[in-house]
Amino acid sequence: MKNILVVGSLNMDYTIYVDEFPLEGETIYGVNRYIQPGGKGENQAVALSKSKLVNSHLLGAIGSDKDGSEIANVLKQNKVISHLVIKENAETGNATITVNGKSENEIIIIEGANGKLLPNDIDISLIEKVDAVLLQNEIPEETNAYVIKKAKELGKVVFYNPAPYRKVSDDILAKVDYLLPNRVEFKKLTGEDDLAIGARKLLDLGVKNILVTLGTEGSILFNKNEKIKVNAYKVNAIDTVAAGDTFIGYFVANLINGKSAKEAMDRASKASSICVSRKGSLISIPLGEELDD
Repeated sequence: MKNILVVGSLNMDYTIYVDEFPLEGETIYGVNRYIQPGGKGENQAVALSKSKLVNSHLLGAIGSDKDGSEIANVLKQNKVISHLVIKENAETGNATITVNGKSENEIIIIEGANGKLLPNDIDISLIEKVDAVLLQNEIPEETNAYVIKKAKELGKVVFYNPAPYRKVSDDILAKVDYLLPNRVEFKKLTGEDDLAIGARKLLDLGVKNILVTLGTEGSILFNKNEKIKVNAYKVNAIDTVAAGDTFIGYFVANLINGKSAKEAMDRASKASSICVSRKGSLISIPLGEELDD
């Protein structure tokens, strides 16, 4: 079985469901609240594991607190192979998520220990033993740059989800095999609304493949040889938290296992459609066999 190393964030998510987002200065009643582990790195690692197609490894930082201990237990329950760095001088990262009656969400992140995961915390032997690495932007830029550089030196496939957006150097982009932005991140990366024009800019920088997720419009992949468009599955969306992470995890797992890009995109789209039909983050990510029910 192939091995994927996720280097990324681990958070405790505090999700509040409301009918409508409050206006500035307004106090409202919530419908209910849900607490569970999350974070882009953790979500994507769990999605990889739940696909049952790969061995999912996660390298990230937590605090020596109750949230960190609970996150470690949840990763074990989800069969993620954890390589956790404990930061004694920081709290475990957390996120406050508000979901309205239209299934839209607003998220505020406190990075905590995630912001203290530094290059000297990276065990190069982990990168040597895996087939691919997957990163996001909820850990320091210098750590991402270090992991990507080492992964390419070792001949590994690099998947990079540039979320939340921050400026990325051309040198780093040139080392990315699969860039995985949503439409907003794509626009900020390229300055373009036109996907084809923006993708050409990224390809000219050296990015090998750009896969843009488009929500209810599906997803589209560009490389120098082809453009592939896959539609989204139509479902009654309840909660979109972790939908993008589910898509990415399932896309990476299927692609690394030999599926074509189009097949991997379709499987990822189906997994994401199941995710949005449920409340929560980790708990909403489907198991691989659910895609065939």
